[in-house]
Amino acid sequence: MKIWMQGAFVVVVAAALCGATAKAQTDVALSGYRTFASSSTSTSSNGFVTHQVPADSEGGLFEWRHIVNPLVGFEFEVTSNPANQTYDNPNATLPNCFPAGPTGTPPTCQPLKLSGEATQFGGVWVVSKKIGNVRPFLLGGAGFVVTVPGKSAYSVNTVMRPDFIYGGGLDWGFNRHFGLRLQVRGNMSKAPNLSDIFNSTTKYTQIYEPMGGIFYRF
Repeated sequence: MKIWMQGAFVVVVAAALCGATAKAQTDVALSGYRTFASSSTSTSSNGFVTHQVPADSEGGLFEWRHIVNPLVGFEFEVTSNPANQTYDNPNATLPNCFPAGPTGTPPTCQPLKLSGEATQFGGVWVVSKKIGNVRPFLLGGAGFVVTVPGKSAYSVNTVMRPDFIYGGGLDWGFNRHFGLRLQVRGNMSKAPNLSDIFNSTTKYTQIYEPMGGIFYRF
């Protein structure tokens, strides 16, 4: 009797696994997005204040996603977007402006502006549920962001930071292979230290990315 029950259990588990495999799906997707980034401020031990403001920008996302069942899915992704940064000391007063000195008419202290390009590599867990032609999903995971500064008259650095990724959205299938993917993602990482002139605030900042694109299901 026990052997029969064990055999039945094995058959049920095997059938469940086969069913999960049969319903598994793999897709690739390409999306465009707009970043909305938060600023940060810090004060050093000697009283120097740094206010760091990342510029909002447009970027692109490539995803490879594999869904096993509603609770098990995973994705590898690469994103790229401009990551321009502005640094300034809000307490600076004339004529002690740093680093460029006072400019303009009337003269004012100007911030340090640096251009950059950020590339993110990440892996996330995906939970989803297919309902007709749509599949809502939630995701969360981690990766890292490499920020490469552009040319500058000042000393600049390439920076790599760990990154936490979260978000949600839905897939809307047009047919067996193609569909529309709409989602909103958030990224949390420390502000990049692109310049030796102004230290990074080293504060965690949030970047929100509403996006839309097309996926192809194999």
